[in-house]
Amino acid sequence: MDERRSSRFPVHSEDRTVVGGRPESAALGPGAVLGHTYRIEARLGGADIGDTYRARHVELGTAHAIKIIPPAVANNPRLIELLVAEVRKLSSVRNDAIVNYEGLLRDEQGLRFLVMESVEGETLEAILARRRLEPSEVLRLYERLGRGLAAVHARGIIHRNISPGDIILADGDVNRAKLLDFGIAQSMDPTDATLIGVDALAKHAYASPEQLGLYGARVDSRSDIYSLGLVLAAAAIGFGKTLDMGSNPGTMIAARQRVPDLSAVPAELRPVIAPMLEPRPEARPPSLQALLDNPTDTLRPARSAAGSRWPVVAIAMAAAAIIALVVGFGAVRFWPASASREEVSASIQAITAGYQCAALDFAVAPDRSARISGHVASQQDLAKLTHDVGAIRGIGPVKVDVGLMERPHCEVAAVLAPLVPRQRLVPSLGFVAKTAEAHIGDRLLLDVRTPGFDGYIYIDYFDRNGQVVHLFPNNQNSPTNRDFFNLRPERSHFIVFKPPLTSCWTFNGSVGPELITLIATPKPLFPNPRPEIESTSDYIASLAALIHDLPQEDGAAAMLPFNLGAAAPWSTEATACPSG
Repeated sequence: MDERRSSRFPVHSEDRTVVGGRPESAALGPGAVLGHTYRIEARLGGADIGDTYRARHVELGTAHAIKIIPPAVANNPRLIELLVAEVRKLSSVRNDAIVNYEGLLRDEQGLRFLVMESVEGETLEAILARRRLEPSEVLRLYERLGRGLAAVHARGIIHRNISPGDIILADGDVNRAKLLDFGIAQSMDPTDATLIGVDALAKHAYASPEQLGLYGARVDSRSDIYSLGLVLAAAAIGFGKTLDMGSNPGTMIAARQRVPDLSAVPAELRPVIAPMLEPRPEARPPSLQALLDNPTDTLRPARSAAGSRWPVVAIAMAAAAIIALVVGFGAVRFWPASASREEVSASIQAITAGYQCAALDFAVAPDRSARISGHVASQQDLAKLTHDVGAIRGIGPVKVDVGLMERPHCEVAAVLAPLVPRQRLVPSLGFVAKTAEAHIGDRLLLDVRTPGFDGYIYIDYFDRNGQVVHLFPNNQNSPTNRDFFNLRPERSHFIVFKPPLTSCWTFNGSVGPELITLIATPKPLFPNPRPEIESTSDYIASLAALIHDLPQEDGAAAMLPFNLGAAAPWSTEATACPSG
């Protein structure tokens, strides 16, 4: 496909010679100069919005941190507009606990980069890997970061991504802590769009309940309060350990519907941290400024609800103790455990049948414990599913192993569902690099294992905006290349797109979840070639009818959902698919 087309698909280059691997680039290695001003000294790390480098002003000798804005953002006028607005707000914040933002610039080649204060020191994450902070240190960290975040919130910006890895302690001193990486911050104006990176936060260990779709899913400054509370708890526990807030979407959501068990946190810190970790945003302190200005409201003994601005600590701690008791004695319930295994199964069946664009399976053990698996279309659906299953009368411990697959990908999955369970045929589809993520500018190489029958394969790439590109067969594939894929069992494992197939594709477009599918059939599915790109709805309508008419033992399918990440600054089609 032509690179000049406006599309979110991989870019096709028919005439490129296929070579393996991403080339190393020295473009931003030590000594490179940006804008005739900033000399690169070292790469510090990477994040959703781009790689960060340590640099020095060539004339003044001052140290700075440089964040490169990736092409996915730099070439999008709307995203640049949002970025400029955010940097403008952040540059007006002057607080010792917040890294200074000094400018958003562009060099002579058009490369955009963000100039920030350089902060030397270890991250809190690195320090906590080998020790815990003393309670007095945790309180000083709370005071310093809380004041800094309050200053940022006053400018209408929320951080959204607070974690120990975003906090640097100069010389290991909490009194010199600084909060970094507001690269995915968002205006609190509800009419403003999110910049980037929000999808990734759903998997973040320090995310608030509302970031996972709970309690209305409205993210404001109280979300930062929750995340800061988790950071403070992790600092008090130390040695790389944290509160148990779940390890997959289902358990993460379940953990955020109650105040966490704080028994691992020193007793003198629980009255400070507990109010910050109230599941419902309205039950938390209304702002960090209010919390810091009125510390006695969180530290005084319990009193009547009418006289308290926030839920009193005694109640929060009692709730945590009750929850710990229930977790420790999994059979404890507030209702009689009289439901039979069959009744529990019937209840789960009724609940799981009510979701659109979802595929859910479940199993109930003799002790009435249950496991739910599959996918749903939204975080709200996942939150509701977890809540409703957990509320079934008499159910035992529940494991929710359910992922997210949004439209139109879940609609594609529904069409292919009749072919996927045919285990006798067992096709497989994956990246050669053995990863679940790709990056814009990467070359597309697929590791394919087809069923053990002579047949045809169809490989399709579905974006999340309702279009599909047919990777194979493709109008630009020659007839001889198509004949090469008249498969036989002894040639059922191969790599697409490498010699003898001369096509080369690179990922293009915007970051987020994408889907590649493989269909294998003994006979051609379509009598004539389909257009290179078409709407997903048109394609799956035709595909559904054809799959419906396939004999029971004919055909098989595999799916490869993955996340498309931002490009490296040096990544281009020319480097992924070099000519010659």
